[in-house]
Amino acid sequence: MTCTGEVSFLDALYDAATNPVGWPAVMASFADMIGGSSSLLSRFSIVDGSGSVIRSRSDPINFQIYFDHFADRNPLHAVEDPDSYVSHWRPRILTDEDWMPKDALLRSEFHNDFLCRQDIHSHLMIRLALVGDQCCVLNVHRPERRGQFDQRDLEVAAHYHQHLIRAFELSRKLSSGGALGGSLGGLFDDCGHGLFLLDRQARVLKLNGAAEAMAQAADGLRVIGGRLKAASTENARRLEGLVAAAAARDPEQRTGGSMPLRLADRARPLSVTVVPLRQDGPEVFHAEPAALVCVTDLEAGVKIPEERIRDLFGLTRAEARVAMALFEGARALEAADALGISVNTAKVHIARIFEKTGVNRQAELVSLMMRTVGLAPN
Repeated sequence: MTCTGEVSFLDALYDAATNPVGWPAVMASFADMIGGSSSLLSRFSIVDGSGSVIRSRSDPINFQIYFDHFADRNPLHAVEDPDSYVSHWRPRILTDEDWMPKDALLRSEFHNDFLCRQDIHSHLMIRLALVGDQCCVLNVHRPERRGQFDQRDLEVAAHYHQHLIRAFELSRKLSSGGALGGSLGGLFDDCGHGLFLLDRQARVLKLNGAAEAMAQAADGLRVIGGRLKAASTENARRLEGLVAAAAARDPEQRTGGSMPLRLADRARPLSVTVVPLRQDGPEVFHAEPAALVCVTDLEAGVKIPEERIRDLFGLTRAEARVAMALFEGARALEAADALGISVNTAKVHIARIFEKTGVNRQAELVSLMMRTVGLAPN
């Protein structure tokens, strides 16, 4: 890839980090670089196999078919992980041949009845993060006519690995703070979470209505001399460090982070997420990089009528109950236990919910449901 092409790809990658609708296009571009045909950005539990994906050049029906039948027949799940999950997990780049002999994979039901129908012969697995018991991986697939991924492909993937990790972490942290789901242009006015746009010295460049209310209440956060401050010395020091790191002048050193803001008179802390923000336009016009601070009041609570969810998205009563469980943060296994249904039934409902709502993962569904009560960006 030329220098210009690399810069364009990285710009698109980091834009996707703050606006996740761009991930499928970025994944397609990356697959093209290494001769791939399709790709999945997956997040799955290493305990119960539940998970979610963002697809690129892949039929969405395959997601449901996989969890309905082939998840338990995937031989890659039946062999010991090369890094012994959790205790020795590393963000490595692996091929299917690192997991098991190619001949054994080609003889499996999983390959012949599932992968072959999608013209998938070889797999490249780029590990991005391990979050609790959930492994986050960018999977790139290649048809048989293109052969196995070779050393050059692995070198290209390695070149972009840290960039992919940073962009994924940025998306994850923004999503956990409730700030994803639309472009940043409309985010400030419509989001029900407190949003502060800060420079490196924590000077407030812009804030939304919810953030202004938080600052006026001075309940853990306040604006003093135009700067965002946490009330206690310890919290103030942590917040300053996160903002300075997110707005570092060196783009390679900008990182995001999060912290709980614990208050004496509240059972639950405020959830504070700080992330780098690439401003639009030539960098020469911007005095300093910016940091986006998203503050979520965990005690505020959000209630959505189940009937409204059914009517808006055409869900059945059973699907709506599962959707409400996902909204409350439950995973497939937890939703199944709470509702008294099997995990497979819950996964079928989740696949149909995603299809009817047009989303690819739980975070997007939550953001969509929050917009129904005006607590997330359009």
